[in-house]
Amino acid sequence: MAFVLRSFLTLDRVQKEEALKFRVAKTGEVGEVEKELAAEISALEKQRNEIEAQLKQVNISLAAASARLQNVREERDQFYDANDEIVAHLKTREDDLSKSIGSCIVEADVLSSWIKFLEDAWALQSSFTENKEKEANVELERHEDYFVNLVLQLLSAYEKELRPSINRIRKYVFNLKSLVESSAEESGLASSESKALSPRKSLELEYLDHEAKIITTFSVVDNMMEQFYAQQGKISRKDEPKIKELFENIEKLREEFESIERPELEMEVPEVPSQEDASSHKIPDESTHTAKKATEAPATATSTKPEQVSDAPSYKMLDESVSIPAREATEAPAAGEKEEKKAAATKAEQVSEAELAKLESKSENINQDYSAEEIGGWEFDELEKELNTGDSGNPRKDRNI
Repeated sequence: MAFVLRSFLTLDRVQKEEALKFRVAKTGEVGEVEKELAAEISALEKQRNEIEAQLKQVNISLAAASARLQNVREERDQFYDANDEIVAHLKTREDDLSKSIGSCIVEADVLSSWIKFLEDAWALQSSFTENKEKEANVELERHEDYFVNLVLQLLSAYEKELRPSINRIRKYVFNLKSLVESSAEESGLASSESKALSPRKSLELEYLDHEAKIITTFSVVDNMMEQFYAQQGKISRKDEPKIKELFENIEKLREEFESIERPELEMEVPEVPSQEDASSHKIPDESTHTAKKATEAPATATSTKPEQVSDAPSYKMLDESVSIPAREATEAPAAGEKEEKKAAATKAEQVSEAELAKLESKSENINQDYSAEEIGGWEFDELEKELNTGDSGNPRKDRNI
């Protein structure tokens, strides 16, 4: 009985495995069919949109042609009415105007030739305008292709440049955290010597440089997006899904960059005076306070109230003169380090602000005076050169890290 149950169990397991395999195969086939149907539906929708656009153009041209036909018929009817009036008037005055029959015939010939001339001129003008419209459409499509290709190349280049830059930023954050932990463990060294010898300052400068470049690149991509989608409803561009995909990829890179936790940079944090500095500040203050009391005692016994008011600033000056040497002796090394950190931080901020201001001014000039054809020759190539030179100038630093 147990053998039979085991055989049934094995059969059930085999059937279950076969059912699972069949299910996996069927899901794969159904997925492929869904992909094919989705591609076919998108192609048909695109074809439908193109046919609808052609139908709109045909309706517009048909309405214009019908309007022209109506105008020509009205002109013809008006001419026929005028001609009938002339004929009736000529019949009534046939006897009086028999001598002017020849002149009237000549006038009729002139009118007919003038009508033919107007018709020929109208046909020539309409053909000329049609040819001009065709040439303008061809030129517009050609320059639109140039613009789309330029945007594709720039976005692909920015995407390739942003990925390693974000990886470098992540590496810098990791290295800075490890340096902070190691510096917290190594408490034997002096604060000024450890700050001067540690590579944290160079790492922070490189981090700020790469961060400024990445932020500048994202601002340029935002300007490109504004220029590209400025007339999205009026113009249907080719390769728009590819460009949309590139914009989405760069937006994902932006989210990835924003998700990286920004470290606390040493050059951006204001330093708090240590306990030794505070004690060195307090000792001269107490000594000057006692000296002040000793000097105030005889002064209060021999002077009036106005004299006390006039002597108060002199005591303050004495207090400050006593406390200044000790304060300068304790704050001299810390002031040098603060100045170095402030100079490095201000330099990095000035570089990033100068790049952003330059790109914003150029994007404003593009929005005001220039067309989509002239966008690619200015800010994008310049920023790409700056990014390439910045990455080529830092390989030794990356290797040291």
